[in-house]
Amino acid sequence: MKRNPKKRLSLTQKAEKALKEAVQDVIKENKKAGLPLVVWKNGKVVIIPPSEIPTENGSDKNRA
Repeated sequence: MKRNPKKRLSLTQKAEKALKEAVQDVIKENKKAGLPLVVWKNGKVVIIPPSEIPTENGSDKNRA
């Protein structure tokens, strides 16, 4: 019987995955709580109002 071995992630890959998941959690929580997102874009601080925070499926097109 052969096992289907899971691909082992390096520490860097695990850290990157954890950070991406954390960012998604912050985005969801901020939208749910009606709080803006504050991001760094093109060398400037940009505040994204809750109404413009993209949804999980990316249907919101008004992005900063």
